[in-house]
Amino acid sequence: MKTLPTPARALLQSLSGHAVDPPLRENEQNELLELADRTHCTLYLTGGNARNVERRKRLWAAHDEAAAVLTTNGIEFVVLKGFAHEVDSGLDPACRYQSDLDILCLPEDIARARMALQQVGYREHGSAALSDEHARPLVKPFIWQWRGDYFDPDLPISIELHRGIWSGDRDRIRIPDVREAWNRRTTLAIEGRSIPALAEPDRIAFAALHVLRHILRNNASPVHAFELAGMLNRRADDQVFWDAWTRTQNDDSRALQTIAFQFARLWFGCALAQAPESEWQTLSKPVHAWFQNCAFSPLVNLVEPNKDVLWLHLTLLPRRSDRLAVAFRKLVPIHLRRSSEVEGKLSRARYHAVALARALVTSSRRRPATPSTASQTSD
Repeated sequence: MKTLPTPARALLQSLSGHAVDPPLRENEQNELLELADRTHCTLYLTGGNARNVERRKRLWAAHDEAAAVLTTNGIEFVVLKGFAHEVDSGLDPACRYQSDLDILCLPEDIARARMALQQVGYREHGSAALSDEHARPLVKPFIWQWRGDYFDPDLPISIELHRGIWSGDRDRIRIPDVREAWNRRTTLAIEGRSIPALAEPDRIAFAALHVLRHILRNNASPVHAFELAGMLNRRADDQVFWDAWTRTQNDDSRALQTIAFQFARLWFGCALAQAPESEWQTLSKPVHAWFQNCAFSPLVNLVEPNKDVLWLHLTLLPRRSDRLAVAFRKLVPIHLRRSSEVEGKLSRARYHAVALARALVTSSRRRPATPSTASQTSD
């Protein structure tokens, strides 16, 4: 098991409500605060503040405007993450950082939804989509500039229109089409509003898949895993909920969610109900072996580059061609050539060079694990 760098260890201890042990020196405290800011965890450590309250008001105003114009144009939607996750995690909304609004529509409604939002001033921002799951973000014209403040209440609010809850193209992992979850959608009562949302088992599924997607892409988000831990704690003894989860989530999706649950449990010590615990026990030996050796590697990567998560990713891919494609993309990141900023390109090149060297050392030290039946399969 990798030893956590001091700021990452202190962050986990603080989020879990424990005293930081051993105590931090002044420079280490600064490193903790920098990491907390960068990973949007600061408010959970220090408590909410007036600036976040102001930003939350702006987020609600943006939500209300978007919901009104979509409804007027006859476009059905559900709200992902954000306000819905606050309800499920039981965490203080005043301490939750939120930068944007995530809205799920059916794929065939995305173009109409974009046009509807353009009616109230939104425009596509950036040269490309930030994720495979949604199109280019929509933002109203602004003159704001980044000033090094992750919690600036004036940060422009973007809307991201999602066409699905998981894209298998990049990660080569496929789960059922969004329509199964879409047909189970419901509403949530939040602060006097009726918010269209996924059904409860699908909300925890989305939260888990969101955590796992970031981890597999070497961009772990401890705050998302922390929220997932809150969801698991709240539902640990709810047999009715887990019966519904088992019934509505297919085998492949449950396996992926269970991996995310395991990260939440190991990082934050949350409770785990019997259903996901039983699911965990059915996962392959290579997955269990990876967790025994590398469960904290995604957090280490926030401070010290590594690509240990690649080996977890490869155990989840049954086809040899998918394993080769993912390994090549992660070990030889061709997107570096597309960077328009020399400084950014050099920084990413240094990161990948260090991480690649460590990945090769890790690979050379790994004992051959008993492969899962799936990983033995070729095309």
